[in-house]
Amino acid sequence: MPTVLDSLMAVLALFPYFLEALVLFFLGKFVFDLTTPGIRDDREVAESRNPAFGVFWGGYMGGLALAIAGALGSLGPSLLDNVIDLATSGLAAIVLLRLSMTIGQSLVLRGFDVSKEIVEDRNLGAGFAFAGLFLASGLVIAGVMSGRSDSWATMALDIAVYWAAGQALLAASWLAYRLMTGYNVHLAIGEGNNAAAGLSLGGFFVAMGLILRAALTNAGSDLGPELLISLVVGVAGILLLVLARFLTTLVLLPRLHLADEVSKKGNLAAGAVSATTYIAVALLLGSLVTSQLQ
Repeated sequence: MPTVLDSLMAVLALFPYFLEALVLFFLGKFVFDLTTPGIRDDREVAESRNPAFGVFWGGYMGGLALAIAGALGSLGPSLLDNVIDLATSGLAAIVLLRLSMTIGQSLVLRGFDVSKEIVEDRNLGAGFAFAGLFLASGLVIAGVMSGRSDSWATMALDIAVYWAAGQALLAASWLAYRLMTGYNVHLAIGEGNNAAAGLSLGGFFVAMGLILRAALTNAGSDLGPELLISLVVGVAGILLLVLARFLTTLVLLPRLHLADEVSKKGNLAAGAVSATTYIAVALLLGSLVTSQLQ
């Protein structure tokens, strides 16, 4: 039976990894600042008191923490090997999250210019949408980083393939979301500055990220079968989230027309109910996938 001293020593043994993860986190923040020169976070937070930026920035930092945390789940017995692996995986996570942000702007939330929507217009709906997408990308990267590969070359290939698959499924989920909502999501958020619509979309992205993380966790180098499992789980997740949308209207809020409450009235409470329903369904499905398929 472990003693208090044994437990304390075990915790202290984790301290070097925590410090390294913290350094990687601050490095990720530096990369964000370096690649977004038109945005000054101190000015937006302290001088402008911009809530849209606060949500946007918080989503990115949360996604960064999730991505780096994914690398912490595959530590072995060797301190030196762990430090090297964590540094390599952490740097890859930082780069992949920044690439995810670029892809999100270009393909998923196309037409949403960060400087305009977040800084100039202080669009809280866009802030929620971007934050959800960043958190989803962080969850995908966390799942990707949890696997183990036989060599450095194999690891690089595995990470690239699984990350690309995750991004593709996120983009596919965005198309499904646009079809099922019954209103023009892009117009509601972009021109309407609709925070409720952005919150609902952000929750949907987080839910999809939870499902994809479960599908990608501990994926190995046998790419064919692993990708097939990820594809099946991803598509099933999209279908279940679509079903959750209708169940919310029929069961949880039968007297309300959820689409009108979100899109026309900008009802933030309705947006929150929609977002949390998606996340609840994703948590249930993700737990099943993790326990039965991993």
